Amino acid sequence: MKKTLFTLAFLTVFTIDAQITTLAVQRNAQAFMEYVDRYETADNLDYLDEEYTGTPYSNPIFLLGNIYENNKVVASNYALRYNAMLDEVEVKENLYAEDTEIKALAKNPALYAKIMSDMFVYRVVPEAQNGAGYFQVLHIGSTYNLYKKSVKKYYPAIKAQNSFEKDVLAKFADRPVYYLVSQDGTFQEFGPSKNKRLKLFESKQTEMKKLVKLGKLDLTQEKDLLRAVVHYDIISSKQ
Repeated sequence: MKKTLFTLAFLTVFTIDAQITTLAVQRNAQAFMEYVDRYETADNLDYLDEEYTGTPYSNPIFLLGNIYENNKVVASNYALRYNAMLDEVEVKENLYAEDTEIKALAKNPALYAKIMSDMFVYRVVPEAQNGAGYFQVLHIGSTYNLYKKSVKKYYPAIKAQNSFEKDVLAKFADRPVYYLVSQDGTFQEFGPSKNKRLKLFESKQTEMKKLVKLGKLDLTQEKDLLRAVVHYDIISSKQ
């Protein structure tokens, strides 16, 4: 199975101080460990080819982050990575720990992870695909939030059938799904097309159509969809 390699150059950008925690944080970390399940990396992705394009992760490299329980930090400066294929937040106590020490954060709505600036929350959502899972929070507003579900589609390798063809590497393709989330926790899925996404702003159609036209927004692009949701949240909160 393909392994992620860590270079010395990358690791040295983090200071030793980032790995040092206070006694209070260490005690909180012990409590956090009770919410962690053992994660057997080698047994979960055995179907993967040795070589592939794309990645099963939101970011293939472990990055420093914090674990929160009910909005309070319970473990700081842990090495974290989101595995979209398995829908797991992978955890190591530090960047230098071996991959055999990887664990998975328990799937609990009270727990969430912040990996650098990216926040991942676990939600049970009947309206969403698979009914539950981790979502990346792209925007938190007064009235509406924007959540992203990172979906990965895996395509196995294809061997060339003759000398005129070339082998095709296995690959991971991104199929993100976006949700408009109200403050009461209601999830509404944005459709794949521009028109379907615009229709979700049903209570402010005139204003939103104007924004899309003047701003030349392509709602199928994440950055433009985010801009639209932020605007929709602002004008909705003024009611």
